[in-house]
Amino acid sequence: MVWLVFDNDMKKINLSAFGTSLSAKVLGDMIRGNIFIQLIRRLLVVFLLYQLCRLVFLAYNYDFYRERTFEELVRIFLGGLKFDTTAIFYLNSVYMLMMLLPFKFRYNRVYQTVGKYIYFVMNGVGLAANCADTVYFRFTLQRTTFSVFREFGNEDNLMGIFAEAMLTNWYLVLFFLALMVVLVLGYGRRLPERSVVQFRSNVLYYPVSTGVFLVSVWLTVIGIRGGFGMSTRPISLNDAAQYVKQPIDVPLVLNTPFSFLRSMEYFNLPRLVYFQDTAVLDSIYTPVHVPPDTLQPRPMNVVVMIMESFGKEHVGFYNRQLEGGTYRGYTPFLDSLAAEGLTFTSSYANGRKSIDALASVMLSVPAIPTPYVLSPYFNNRICALPCLLRADGYETAFFCGQPNSGMGFQAFCNLLGFEHFFGMNEYGDRRDFDGFWGIWDEEFLQYMAGEIGNLQEPFLASVFTLSSHHPFNVPERYRDTFPDGVIPLHKTIRYSDYAIRRFFSTASEQPWFDNTLFVLVADHINGTVHEEYNNPADQFAVPVIFYKPDGSLKEYRTGVAQQNDIMPTVLGYLNYNKPYLAFGFDLNKNLDNFAVNYNNGTYQLYAGNYLLHFDGNKTTGLYELHTDMSRNLMDEQPETVAALERKIKAYLQQYTGRMIDDRLTVNDGK
Repeated sequence: MVWLVFDNDMKKINLSAFGTSLSAKVLGDMIRGNIFIQLIRRLLVVFLLYQLCRLVFLAYNYDFYRERTFEELVRIFLGGLKFDTTAIFYLNSVYMLMMLLPFKFRYNRVYQTVGKYIYFVMNGVGLAANCADTVYFRFTLQRTTFSVFREFGNEDNLMGIFAEAMLTNWYLVLFFLALMVVLVLGYGRRLPERSVVQFRSNVLYYPVSTGVFLVSVWLTVIGIRGGFGMSTRPISLNDAAQYVKQPIDVPLVLNTPFSFLRSMEYFNLPRLVYFQDTAVLDSIYTPVHVPPDTLQPRPMNVVVMIMESFGKEHVGFYNRQLEGGTYRGYTPFLDSLAAEGLTFTSSYANGRKSIDALASVMLSVPAIPTPYVLSPYFNNRICALPCLLRADGYETAFFCGQPNSGMGFQAFCNLLGFEHFFGMNEYGDRRDFDGFWGIWDEEFLQYMAGEIGNLQEPFLASVFTLSSHHPFNVPERYRDTFPDGVIPLHKTIRYSDYAIRRFFSTASEQPWFDNTLFVLVADHINGTVHEEYNNPADQFAVPVIFYKPDGSLKEYRTGVAQQNDIMPTVLGYLNYNKPYLAFGFDLNKNLDNFAVNYNNGTYQLYAGNYLLHFDGNKTTGLYELHTDMSRNLMDEQPETVAALERKIKAYLQQYTGRMIDDRLTVNDGK
């Protein structure tokens, strides 16, 4: 036993068991030099810096959170500590192990120096990721996950894009540098000493040190798992939802290192089973489409344009009521097409990112919860729109002005069934390269218009535009042609809209034009400005437009549409007469259709005038679309909740079961 006995003058402490007499000042110095106290202090510095990152994240993206009360923000910040603990313990696990190993060499100067730089590097990476996501969040409305490496893994200009982003957001670079200064100063210069109490006998030193080590490991495991107990599963991205009222708040609870690390293992879908009777399940919802085999095919050409970042908010046609009726948007040509085609009051993306859109549009598969092409089900047997039409004699081609390996589009297009791929390599003239992503939209769409003329009719041609993408540049010749908007994106939207106008002008002179069905859809939203669009529904709102040059499709229809509906609706227009599988609806045949997407741990179902929130087990909210959505109607309308909950359960059971069991094609109508 160690006895601490103060001398009469209270200035010295006798450690009687060891025969040591220390002044209070010396004892204080020794405590400050204690390796365990130093470790705790340095980890607390990192916790503080993570909360500062969260505070800056909130300030930078305040337009998404301005209606949150102080109590709600306190709950979010306190909840964030749980996820910060996991991330910080993960990133500092090597450093913590070095400091806690029960051996005396941990006090060696060289050993301590190595540990110090491991601490700086690992925490610097975590803080840099948080700072970067402060900006990137506005493009995806979620924290960055591990899929970003596979999404951009084939880009060969990432360094240029990254450098430009740093210059544009120089103030966040300064913030990161300030964080690193605090991290270094908080670490301190003092080397740890053996202990406040020098154990003279190894018989005491090693058992005590080993005990501290084992307790520390146990606490670290608890921190990484997010709790203890056999019934406690490791904390996941979805757990952040318990601290919020809206899915958009989840990224504020989380931190980027946690999202990245947890998503490395977050790919396998859970099999969700709500209905034991498959007949009951199919009667509520089935993705199997069985059109009458007596239909006579209508061999129209099909052109599908997937427009980068053309969120519905930017399109004046849908927003005549905004800004007191004075809002005109940034897409005068797209407005004219919407006015002459079939479009919808409520239309949504099935994912957050560009890479989600191709699967959503061409395969009719949503990004729930991760992009299909980045999931372990990527090699499932599929039969997408290009595949189905090629079997019926269509020539198929996909156009994208990126380098051919960019975004993995070329590889995925091969699986989808596209016969030809036209990228930057085929375009050939690098003088039209925008310096970041690919060929300028105007030049590439003109190239596409010419190449389509070489395809044998009937054909399916699709394009993914690029220019309305960060860093939001336009060709030098148009610097003063297109006026700035509220945010930098608006200028590039104007330019891309003009490029689409020129495409249609050129195409209208071609013999294939009049016999072509055009589909125009955005990949995802970007850059919300109006408060009317700052809600869980409209954060996915994109235009979906079907257009024929003869004006025969002209209708502004009240109802719900989604990217997943494009494939079955196109097949419906073509009188396709064989069974196929699609998670969307033929918008001209299904009056009871609905849309589904995934929003930071919450499944969202849009039907009629309602949005249902479902967490996989229970409904968490019911809201009326196109309102401020501040009122949860769940308790007021239990019958509506019950009806919509049956739909989302049936949808999720079909989706997870078919994805896991590799049943994304139709076999005898099953």
